[in-house]
Amino acid sequence: MKTYQSIIQFWKYYLFFLFTFISVAANAQEQNSSPEDIWTLERILDSIEVQNAGLQQFALKTNASNKQAEAVKAWDAPSIGVGLSEFPYNVPKGMEAREMPMIRVQQMFPNFARQKNQKAYFESFSQLNKNDRETMKNQLFFQAKNTFTEAYIAEKKLAVLNQQEKQIQLLLKIAEGRLQYGKADLPNIYKIRAKLSDLKSQRIKIESVVGQSSAILNSLMNRPLGQPLKIDTLADPVANRINILSIDSGYIQNHRSDIQRISNEIETDKLQQKSILSKSKPTFGITLDNMRMAGGMYMYNVMVMVTIPIAPWSKKGYKNEAQSLDYEIQAKQKDFEDKVQQTLGAVRKQQLEIQTAEQDLNIFKTEVIPAYQKTLQANLDALGENQGNIYETLTAWEDLTMKEFEYYEKLSDLIKSKIELQAAIQQY
Repeated sequence: MKTYQSIIQFWKYYLFFLFTFISVAANAQEQNSSPEDIWTLERILDSIEVQNAGLQQFALKTNASNKQAEAVKAWDAPSIGVGLSEFPYNVPKGMEAREMPMIRVQQMFPNFARQKNQKAYFESFSQLNKNDRETMKNQLFFQAKNTFTEAYIAEKKLAVLNQQEKQIQLLLKIAEGRLQYGKADLPNIYKIRAKLSDLKSQRIKIESVVGQSSAILNSLMNRPLGQPLKIDTLADPVANRINILSIDSGYIQNHRSDIQRISNEIETDKLQQKSILSKSKPTFGITLDNMRMAGGMYMYNVMVMVTIPIAPWSKKGYKNEAQSLDYEIQAKQKDFEDKVQQTLGAVRKQQLEIQTAEQDLNIFKTEVIPAYQKTLQANLDALGENQGNIYETLTAWEDLTMKEFEYYEKLSDLIKSKIELQAAIQQY
Protein backbone atom coordinates (compact mmCIF):
# COMPACT_ATOMS: atom_id res chain seq x y z
CA MET A 1 0.00 0.00 0.00
CA LYS A 2 2.87 2.31 0.81
CA THR A 3 4.39 1.59 -2.63
CA TYR A 4 1.10 2.48 -4.33
CA GLN A 5 0.85 5.77 -2.40
CA SER A 6 4.40 6.59 -3.45
CA ILE A 7 3.46 6.04 -7.09
CA ILE A 8 0.44 8.29 -6.74
CA GLN A 9 2.54 10.96 -5.06
CA PHE A 10 5.03 10.73 -7.93
CA TRP A 11 2.28 11.27 -10.52
CA LYS A 12 0.96 14.22 -8.54
CA TYR A 13 4.31 16.03 -8.67
CA TYR A 14 4.81 14.93 -12.26
CA LEU A 15 1.45 16.47 -13.18
CA PHE A 16 2.39 19.79 -11.58
CA PHE A 17 5.75 20.05 -13.32
CA LEU A 18 4.30 18.92 -16.65
CA PHE A 19 1.64 21.63 -16.68
CA THR A 20 4.27 24.20 -15.75
CA PHE A 21 6.52 22.98 -18.56
CA ILE A 22 3.67 23.14 -21.10
CA SER A 23 2.92 26.79 -20.32
CA VAL A 24 6.59 27.85 -20.32
CA ALA A 25 7.34 25.97 -23.54
CA ALA A 26 4.35 27.45 -25.34
CA ASN A 27 5.31 30.99 -24.36
CA ALA A 28 8.95 30.44 -25.27
CA GLN A 29 8.02 29.08 -28.67
CA GLU A 30 5.92 32.15 -29.47
CA GLN A 31 8.56 34.60 -28.16
CA ASN A 32 11.48 32.97 -29.97
CA SER A 33 9.88 33.27 -33.41
CA SER A 34 11.73 35.64 -35.71
CA PRO A 35 9.81 38.91 -36.38
CA GLU A 36 10.44 38.45 -40.11
CA ASP A 37 8.60 35.13 -39.98
CA ILE A 38 5.56 36.53 -38.15
CA TRP A 39 2.80 38.17 -40.16
CA THR A 40 0.78 40.67 -38.17
CA LEU A 41 -2.59 41.79 -39.47
CA GLU A 42 -1.19 45.25 -40.25
CA ARG A 43 1.62 43.74 -42.29
CA ILE A 44 -0.83 41.63 -44.26
CA LEU A 45 -3.10 44.61 -44.97
CA ASP A 46 -0.13 46.73 -46.09
CA SER A 47 0.97 43.96 -48.44
CA ILE A 48 -2.53 43.65 -49.90
CA GLU A 49 -2.69 47.37 -50.61
CA VAL A 50 0.61 47.28 -52.49
CA GLN A 51 0.57 43.85 -54.16
CA ASN A 52 -3.07 43.00 -54.87
CA ALA A 53 -3.65 42.96 -58.64
CA GLY A 54 -7.27 44.01 -58.29
CA LEU A 55 -6.27 47.29 -56.63
CA GLN A 56 -3.67 48.00 -59.29
CA GLN A 57 -6.27 48.15 -62.06
CA PHE A 58 -7.70 51.51 -60.97
CA ALA A 59 -4.52 53.47 -61.67
CA LEU A 60 -4.68 52.13 -65.23
CA LYS A 61 -8.35 53.06 -65.52
CA THR A 62 -7.51 56.59 -64.40
CA ASN A 63 -4.79 56.79 -67.05
CA ALA A 64 -7.33 55.67 -69.63
CA SER A 65 -9.87 58.35 -68.64
CA ASN A 66 -7.12 61.00 -68.68
CA LYS A 67 -6.24 59.99 -72.24
CA GLN A 68 -9.91 60.29 -73.19
CA ALA A 69 -9.90 63.79 -71.70
CA GLU A 70 -6.92 64.70 -73.89
CA ALA A 71 -8.56 63.15 -76.96
CA VAL A 72 -11.59 65.47 -76.89
CA LYS A 73 -9.34 68.45 -77.67
CA ALA A 74 -8.72 67.10 -81.17
CA TRP A 75 -10.29 68.72 -84.24
CA ASP A 76 -12.25 66.91 -86.91
CA ALA A 77 -10.05 65.77 -89.79
CA PRO A 78 -10.11 68.06 -92.85
CA SER A 79 -11.70 66.68 -95.96
CA ILE A 80 -10.56 67.05 -99.56
CA GLY A 81 -12.42 66.31 -102.76
CA VAL A 82 -11.61 66.25 -106.48
CA GLY A 83 -14.25 66.51 -109.20
CA LEU A 84 -15.55 68.21 -112.32
CA SER A 85 -17.51 71.47 -112.38
CA GLU A 86 -19.73 72.32 -115.34
CA PHE A 87 -21.10 75.81 -115.96
CA PRO A 88 -23.74 76.19 -116.99
CA TYR A 89 -25.36 72.78 -117.15
CA ASN A 90 -28.44 71.88 -119.12
CA VAL A 91 -27.47 74.60 -121.60
CA PRO A 92 -29.86 75.78 -124.36
CA LYS A 93 -29.09 75.07 -127.99
CA GLY A 94 -26.41 77.24 -129.39
CA MET A 95 -24.50 77.59 -126.10
CA GLU A 96 -21.53 75.61 -124.90
CA ALA A 97 -20.99 74.50 -121.28
CA ARG A 98 -17.64 74.96 -119.62
CA GLU A 99 -16.22 71.95 -117.86
CA MET A 100 -13.60 72.69 -115.23
CA PRO A 101 -11.62 70.36 -113.01
CA MET A 102 -12.09 71.32 -109.37
CA ILE A 103 -10.50 70.60 -106.02
CA ARG A 104 -12.32 71.24 -102.69
CA VAL A 105 -10.88 71.51 -99.17
CA GLN A 106 -13.16 71.62 -96.12
CA GLN A 107 -12.50 72.06 -92.40
CA MET A 108 -15.03 72.11 -89.55
CA PHE A 109 -13.98 73.99 -86.40
CA PRO A 110 -14.60 72.38 -83.01
CA ASN A 111 -17.07 73.61 -80.46
CA PHE A 112 -14.52 74.76 -77.91
CA ALA A 113 -17.06 75.11 -75.11
CA ARG A 114 -18.18 71.54 -75.64
CA GLN A 115 -14.58 70.32 -75.73
CA LYS A 116 -13.93 72.01 -72.39
CA ASN A 117 -17.02 70.39 -70.86
CA GLN A 118 -16.19 66.96 -72.25
CA LYS A 119 -12.65 67.22 -70.92
CA ALA A 120 -13.95 68.00 -67.43
CA TYR A 121 -16.43 65.10 -67.76
CA PHE A 122 -13.73 62.53 -68.52
CA GLU A 123 -11.38 63.93 -65.89
CA SER A 124 -14.08 63.37 -63.27
CA PHE A 125 -13.73 59.60 -63.84
CA SER A 126 -10.48 59.65 -61.85
CA GLN A 127 -12.41 60.43 -58.67
CA LEU A 128 -14.84 57.59 -59.41
CA ASN A 129 -11.91 55.23 -59.90
CA LYS A 130 -10.49 56.36 -56.57
CA ASN A 131 -13.84 55.60 -54.90
CA ASP A 132 -13.96 52.19 -56.57
CA ARG A 133 -10.44 51.42 -55.40
CA GLU A 134 -11.26 52.33 -51.80
CA THR A 135 -14.44 50.25 -51.93
CA MET A 136 -12.55 47.20 -53.23
CA LYS A 137 -9.84 47.82 -50.65
CA ASN A 138 -12.47 47.82 -47.91
CA GLN A 139 -13.88 44.53 -49.23
CA LEU A 140 -10.43 42.93 -49.48
CA PHE A 141 -9.50 44.10 -45.99
CA PHE A 142 -12.80 42.73 -44.68
CA GLN A 143 -12.03 39.34 -46.24
CA ALA A 144 -8.43 39.42 -45.00
CA LYS A 145 -9.45 40.31 -41.44
CA ASN A 146 -12.03 37.53 -41.33
CA THR A 147 -9.55 35.02 -42.73
CA PHE A 148 -6.86 36.18 -40.32
CA THR A 149 -9.34 35.77 -37.45
CA GLU A 150 -10.12 32.20 -38.52
CA ALA A 151 -6.41 31.38 -38.53
CA TYR A 152 -5.92 33.21 -35.22
CA ILE A 153 -8.73 31.27 -33.52
CA ALA A 154 -7.51 28.01 -35.05
CA GLU A 155 -4.02 28.59 -33.62
CA LYS A 156 -5.54 29.31 -30.20
CA LYS A 157 -7.56 26.10 -30.43
CA LEU A 158 -4.43 24.16 -31.35
CA ALA A 159 -2.75 25.52 -28.21
CA VAL A 160 -5.71 24.34 -26.15
CA LEU A 161 -5.59 21.01 -27.96
CA ASN A 162 -1.91 20.56 -27.13
CA GLN A 163 -2.52 21.26 -23.47
CA GLN A 164 -5.60 19.04 -23.27
CA GLU A 165 -3.85 16.24 -25.13
CA LYS A 166 -1.02 16.17 -22.58
CA GLN A 167 -3.55 16.24 -19.76
CA ILE A 168 -5.50 13.30 -21.17
CA GLN A 169 -2.26 11.38 -21.83
CA LEU A 170 -1.28 11.91 -18.21
CA LEU A 171 -4.73 10.83 -17.06
CA LEU A 172 -4.36 7.69 -19.18
CA LYS A 173 -1.03 6.88 -17.51
CA ILE A 174 -2.55 7.39 -14.07
CA ALA A 175 -5.53 5.19 -14.97
CA GLU A 176 -3.30 2.45 -16.35
CA GLY A 177 -1.17 2.63 -13.18
CA ARG A 178 -4.23 2.36 -10.95
CA LEU A 179 -5.59 -0.53 -13.01
CA GLN A 180 -2.78 -2.74 -11.68
CA TYR A 181 -4.10 -2.19 -8.17
CA GLY A 182 -7.76 -2.49 -9.07
CA LYS A 183 -8.37 1.24 -8.61
CA ALA A 184 -9.51 1.90 -12.21
CA ASP A 185 -11.98 0.35 -14.64
CA LEU A 186 -10.95 -0.93 -18.07
CA PRO A 187 -13.92 0.78 -19.86
CA ASN A 188 -12.72 4.15 -18.56
CA ILE A 189 -9.28 3.50 -20.00
CA TYR A 190 -10.84 2.69 -23.38
CA LYS A 191 -12.86 5.87 -23.16
CA ILE A 192 -9.73 7.91 -22.45
CA ARG A 193 -8.03 6.37 -25.48
CA ALA A 194 -11.09 7.21 -27.56
CA LYS A 195 -10.81 10.83 -26.42
CA LEU A 196 -7.20 10.88 -27.55
CA SER A 197 -8.34 9.74 -30.99
CA ASP A 198 -11.01 12.46 -30.99
CA LEU A 199 -8.34 15.05 -30.28
CA LYS A 200 -6.28 13.80 -33.24
CA SER A 201 -9.33 14.13 -35.48
CA GLN A 202 -9.97 17.66 -34.24
CA ARG A 203 -6.33 18.56 -34.80
CA ILE A 204 -6.55 17.54 -38.46
CA LYS A 205 -9.61 19.73 -38.98
CA ILE A 206 -8.13 22.73 -37.17
CA GLU A 207 -4.79 22.47 -38.99
CA SER A 208 -6.76 22.35 -42.23
CA VAL A 209 -8.37 25.69 -41.31
CA VAL A 210 -4.91 27.18 -40.75
CA GLY A 211 -3.74 25.92 -44.15
CA GLN A 212 -6.83 27.19 -45.94
CA SER A 213 -6.52 30.59 -44.28
CA SER A 214 -2.87 30.84 -45.29
CA ALA A 215 -3.76 30.07 -48.91
CA ILE A 216 -6.46 32.77 -48.97
CA LEU A 217 -4.21 35.39 -47.37
CA ASN A 218 -1.40 34.54 -49.80
CA SER A 219 -3.78 34.94 -52.73
CA LEU A 220 -4.93 38.35 -51.46
CA MET A 221 -1.28 39.44 -51.14
CA ASN A 222 -0.49 38.05 -54.61
CA ARG A 223 1.98 35.54 -53.14
CA PRO A 224 2.43 31.86 -54.07
CA LEU A 225 -0.47 29.96 -52.51
CA GLY A 226 1.75 27.31 -50.93
CA GLN A 227 4.19 29.75 -49.35
CA PRO A 228 4.35 29.37 -45.54
CA LEU A 229 2.56 32.04 -43.56
CA LYS A 230 2.80 32.23 -39.77
CA ILE A 231 0.41 34.75 -38.25
CA ASP A 232 0.84 36.74 -35.06
CA THR A 233 -1.19 35.08 -32.30
CA LEU A 234 -0.15 37.44 -29.49
CA ALA A 235 -2.05 40.60 -30.44
CA ASP A 236 -5.81 41.02 -30.65
CA PRO A 237 -6.73 41.21 -34.38
CA VAL A 238 -9.24 44.01 -33.70
CA ALA A 239 -8.00 45.84 -30.63
CA ASN A 240 -9.21 49.33 -31.58
CA ARG A 241 -12.45 50.44 -29.98
CA ILE A 242 -14.93 52.45 -32.03
CA ASN A 243 -16.64 55.50 -30.53
CA ILE A 244 -20.22 55.00 -31.69
CA LEU A 245 -21.14 58.54 -30.57
CA SER A 246 -18.87 60.04 -33.25
CA ILE A 247 -20.63 58.16 -36.06
CA ASP A 248 -23.37 60.23 -37.70
CA SER A 249 -24.55 60.89 -41.23
CA GLY A 250 -21.65 63.29 -41.85
CA TYR A 251 -19.12 60.66 -40.74
CA ILE A 252 -20.65 58.06 -43.06
CA GLN A 253 -20.67 60.45 -46.02
CA ASN A 254 -16.99 61.28 -45.47
CA HIS A 255 -15.74 57.72 -44.88
CA ARG A 256 -17.79 55.34 -47.00
CA SER A 257 -16.26 55.38 -50.49
CA ASP A 258 -19.24 53.65 -52.12
CA ILE A 259 -21.51 56.40 -50.77
CA GLN A 260 -19.01 59.06 -51.79
CA ARG A 261 -19.09 57.53 -55.26
CA ILE A 262 -22.81 58.26 -55.58
CA SER A 263 -22.13 61.90 -54.76
CA ASN A 264 -19.29 62.00 -57.30
CA GLU A 265 -21.48 60.26 -59.88
CA ILE A 266 -23.97 63.09 -59.50
CA GLU A 267 -21.21 65.61 -60.20
CA THR A 268 -20.10 63.57 -63.22
CA ASP A 269 -23.67 63.48 -64.53
CA LYS A 270 -23.89 67.25 -64.17
CA LEU A 271 -20.71 67.64 -66.21
CA GLN A 272 -22.11 65.29 -68.85
CA GLN A 273 -25.34 67.28 -68.88
CA LYS A 274 -23.37 70.49 -69.38
CA SER A 275 -21.51 68.86 -72.26
CA ILE A 276 -24.77 67.77 -73.89
CA LEU A 277 -26.33 71.22 -73.56
CA SER A 278 -23.29 72.75 -75.26
CA LYS A 279 -24.63 71.12 -78.45
CA SER A 280 -27.05 74.06 -78.58
CA LYS A 281 -24.16 76.28 -79.65
CA PRO A 282 -23.44 76.47 -83.39
CA THR A 283 -20.43 74.90 -85.04
CA PHE A 284 -18.53 76.72 -87.79
CA GLY A 285 -16.63 75.50 -90.83
CA ILE A 286 -14.99 76.70 -94.01
CA THR A 287 -14.90 75.36 -97.57
CA LEU A 288 -12.47 76.37 -100.34
CA ASP A 289 -13.07 75.42 -104.00
CA ASN A 290 -10.45 75.93 -106.69
CA MET A 291 -11.24 75.41 -110.41
CA ARG A 292 -9.20 75.66 -113.61
CA MET A 293 -11.06 77.44 -116.40
CA ALA A 294 -10.54 77.24 -120.14
CA GLY A 295 -7.63 79.32 -121.31
CA GLY A 296 -5.59 78.53 -118.21
CA MET A 297 -7.35 80.88 -115.84
CA TYR A 298 -8.48 79.84 -112.33
CA MET A 299 -11.58 80.45 -110.31
CA TYR A 300 -12.07 79.93 -106.58
CA ASN A 301 -15.01 79.85 -104.23
CA VAL A 302 -14.88 80.33 -100.43
CA MET A 303 -17.80 79.51 -98.14
CA VAL A 304 -18.23 79.72 -94.38
CA MET A 305 -20.64 77.20 -92.89
CA VAL A 306 -22.52 77.20 -89.60
CA THR A 307 -24.78 74.60 -88.02
CA ILE A 308 -28.22 75.57 -86.72
CA PRO A 309 -28.76 73.44 -83.58
CA ILE A 310 -31.84 75.43 -82.53
CA ALA A 311 -33.86 73.89 -85.34
CA PRO A 312 -36.86 72.08 -83.77
CA TRP A 313 -35.96 68.70 -85.28
CA SER A 314 -32.44 69.04 -83.89
CA LYS A 315 -32.82 70.54 -80.41
CA LYS A 316 -35.29 67.94 -79.15
CA GLY A 317 -32.48 65.39 -79.21
CA TYR A 318 -30.04 67.06 -76.81
CA LYS A 319 -32.80 68.62 -74.69
CA ASN A 320 -34.42 65.23 -73.98
CA GLU A 321 -31.00 63.72 -73.28
CA ALA A 322 -30.26 66.48 -70.75
CA GLN A 323 -33.66 66.05 -69.10
CA SER A 324 -33.10 62.30 -68.74
CA LEU A 325 -29.93 63.07 -66.79
CA ASP A 326 -31.99 65.30 -64.47
CA TYR A 327 -34.04 62.27 -63.49
CA GLU A 328 -30.88 60.18 -63.09
CA ILE A 329 -29.42 62.78 -60.74
CA GLN A 330 -32.61 62.91 -58.64
CA ALA A 331 -32.66 59.09 -58.40
CA LYS A 332 -29.04 59.01 -57.26
CA GLN A 333 -29.70 61.64 -54.61
CA LYS A 334 -32.45 59.43 -53.18
CA ASP A 335 -30.13 56.41 -53.33
CA PHE A 336 -27.47 58.44 -51.51
CA GLU A 337 -29.84 59.35 -48.67
CA ASP A 338 -31.12 55.77 -48.41
CA LYS A 339 -27.64 54.25 -48.16
CA VAL A 340 -26.60 56.70 -45.45
CA GLN A 341 -29.66 55.81 -43.36
CA GLN A 342 -29.20 52.07 -43.92
CA THR A 343 -25.56 52.30 -42.85
CA LEU A 344 -26.42 54.20 -39.68
CA GLY A 345 -28.99 51.52 -38.79
CA ALA A 346 -26.53 48.70 -39.47
CA VAL A 347 -23.82 50.42 -37.40
CA ARG A 348 -26.13 50.82 -34.43
CA LYS A 349 -27.21 47.18 -34.65
CA GLN A 350 -23.59 45.98 -34.80
CA GLN A 351 -22.62 48.16 -31.84
CA LEU A 352 -25.35 46.66 -29.66
CA GLU A 353 -24.37 43.13 -30.70
CA ILE A 354 -20.73 43.85 -29.82
CA GLN A 355 -21.64 45.22 -26.39
CA THR A 356 -23.66 42.09 -25.62
CA ALA A 357 -20.95 39.76 -26.93
CA GLU A 358 -18.25 41.53 -24.87
CA GLN A 359 -20.27 41.14 -21.68
CA ASP A 360 -20.95 37.47 -22.43
CA LEU A 361 -17.30 36.78 -23.23
CA ASN A 362 -16.11 38.53 -20.08
CA ILE A 363 -18.38 36.37 -17.91
CA PHE A 364 -17.21 33.28 -19.75
CA LYS A 365 -13.56 34.21 -19.25
CA THR A 366 -13.68 35.35 -15.62
CA GLU A 367 -16.32 33.00 -14.20
CA VAL A 368 -17.20 30.03 -16.39
CA ILE A 369 -13.73 28.85 -17.49
CA PRO A 370 -12.11 29.26 -14.05
CA ALA A 371 -14.93 27.25 -12.45
CA TYR A 372 -14.36 24.34 -14.85
CA GLN A 373 -10.59 24.62 -14.36
CA LYS A 374 -11.02 24.38 -10.59
CA THR A 375 -13.29 21.36 -11.01
CA LEU A 376 -10.67 19.55 -13.08
CA GLN A 377 -7.86 20.54 -10.73
CA ALA A 378 -9.86 19.31 -7.71
CA ASN A 379 -10.36 15.95 -9.40
CA LEU A 380 -6.66 15.74 -10.27
CA ASP A 381 -5.71 16.61 -6.70
CA ALA A 382 -8.08 13.91 -5.46
CA LEU A 383 -6.38 11.42 -7.74
CA GLY A 384 -3.07 12.48 -6.26
CA GLU A 385 -4.45 11.73 -2.81
CA ASN A 386 -5.74 8.36 -3.96
CA GLN A 387 -9.31 9.50 -3.45
CA GLY A 388 -10.38 10.61 -6.89
CA ASN A 389 -12.42 8.92 -9.55
CA ILE A 390 -11.12 8.40 -13.08
CA TYR A 391 -14.58 8.76 -14.66
CA GLU A 392 -15.33 12.02 -12.83
CA THR A 393 -11.92 13.39 -13.74
CA LEU A 394 -12.45 12.48 -17.38
CA THR A 395 -15.86 14.17 -17.31
CA ALA A 396 -14.33 17.30 -15.78
CA TRP A 397 -11.65 17.28 -18.50
CA GLU A 398 -14.30 16.94 -21.23
CA ASP A 399 -16.33 19.80 -19.77
CA LEU A 400 -13.29 22.09 -19.56
CA THR A 401 -12.18 21.23 -23.10
CA MET A 402 -15.65 21.92 -24.47
CA LYS A 403 -15.90 25.26 -22.64
CA GLU A 404 -12.46 26.39 -23.75
CA PHE A 405 -13.36 25.69 -27.37
CA GLU A 406 -16.70 27.43 -26.83
CA TYR A 407 -14.84 30.44 -25.46
CA TYR A 408 -12.83 30.75 -28.66
CA GLU A 409 -15.96 30.39 -30.77
CA LYS A 410 -17.47 33.30 -28.85
CA LEU A 411 -14.24 35.25 -29.26
CA SER A 412 -14.33 34.56 -33.00
CA ASP A 413 -17.91 35.84 -33.25
CA LEU A 414 -16.99 38.97 -31.31
CA ILE A 415 -13.95 39.75 -33.45
CA LYS A 416 -15.92 39.19 -36.67
CA SER A 417 -18.67 41.51 -35.41
CA LYS A 418 -16.04 44.19 -34.84
CA ILE A 419 -14.64 43.56 -38.32
CA GLU A 420 -18.11 43.92 -39.80
CA LEU A 421 -18.56 47.20 -37.95
CA GLN A 422 -15.21 48.45 -39.23
CA ALA A 423 -16.24 47.57 -42.77
CA ALA A 424 -19.59 49.33 -42.34
CA ILE A 425 -17.87 52.61 -41.40
CA GLN A 426 -14.84 51.83 -43.61
CA GLN A 427 -12.30 52.05 -40.82
CA TYR A 428 -9.02 50.32 -41.63
